Amino acid sequence: MFSYLLKKEFTLILRDIHALLVLFIMPTLFILIMSLALKNSYSNTIDVKLKVAVQSSTQTQVVTKLIESINQNSFFDARFVQQNEAKERLYRDHYDFVLNVPEAFISEIKEQKEDFNIEIFTTPDMQQQKSAVLKSLIASYSTKTILDELLSMQNISNDKLDSLSSNITVTTLAKDENFNITPTSVQQSVPAWLVFSMFFILIPISNTFINEKNFGTISRIRSINVSLLPILISKIFPYFIINQIQVVCMILVGMYIVPLLGGDTLEISGNYGMIFLVSSVVSLGSISFALLIANIAKTTEEATTYGGISNIILAALGGIMVPKFVMPKFMQDATDFSPMSWGLESFLEVFVRGGSFSDISHYVYNMVFFAIICLILAYILLQKRS
Repeated sequence: MFSYLLKKEFTLILRDIHALLVLFIMPTLFILIMSLALKNSYSNTIDVKLKVAVQSSTQTQVVTKLIESINQNSFFDARFVQQNEAKERLYRDHYDFVLNVPEAFISEIKEQKEDFNIEIFTTPDMQQQKSAVLKSLIASYSTKTILDELLSMQNISNDKLDSLSSNITVTTLAKDENFNITPTSVQQSVPAWLVFSMFFILIPISNTFINEKNFGTISRIRSINVSLLPILISKIFPYFIINQIQVVCMILVGMYIVPLLGGDTLEISGNYGMIFLVSSVVSLGSISFALLIANIAKTTEEATTYGGISNIILAALGGIMVPKFVMPKFMQDATDFSPMSWGLESFLEVFVRGGSFSDISHYVYNMVFFAIICLILAYILLQKRS
């Protein structure tokens, strides 16, 4: 009898082509868009540099060297312009920053003039981090210039100071010594939207399950002495297979489609058994949650509304829509309550950090417990209404 229940589920799934397309096309588009949009956030370069207008009464050698120093940073494109209203430079000439510099500002710094000031103007929507970087570049150039003069007066060579940055290296250390992957936007986007798409299995499950209840299909199945538990379990296996197909497809999109559009390539160096384990527990959690929503809602419209809202909230809270590392501290703590965060962090541990089972065990246990609770509540609701 259980085999016939499975056959029924697969037949219903294959008839709902539109829902299947949503499960695969939606996450594919999200992965492509977000991987390309966040590409510069994970790299040391930027495709469109921020334009900086450096204004001074005359273009002295000090001002020229300041511009050269700013342009050594890959995020800025500075150029000297004639003095004008900062607002016109920003909104008419489309500069990102306007820098008003005294022509002999190094001398004013050394003389410690009280009225000395370097003004930076920018638009209200500019990130504060970018403004802070520009301020740091100006301060660094000024300090280096004054220090060079002092060393020159003492006949001390400053060649070592000029090449100091080349002697400072940054190395990423994974938990596995044999694990060597450079963090990229696609490493974040693929696991994030993969988890989101797996939870969107709620739409086809709720649609078919509610229609079966309304049309009396479940009642007819029970009339031939089939209990409710096999009916619930028969819903899990077909959609579990669909979730695993989603995992494979989204990984292939990150590995082959994103690079074709100019994005980074998804690198998979983790344990494939661990990847399957994570995808399995996330699938069980998403299917169980879908069955719970399907038993709470009375109509497909209600299920779509409840499920859509809850999935979006869990995604926003779980670091899917906004990466966890850009959230404030209290929001990062709140992600611990989202099942999507458990799935995302587990995938990141395997994909990016080279973690072992001990690193994801608490996420796995949380997801299994979440799935069990959802299944129990779904069974109780189904039994009560039957």
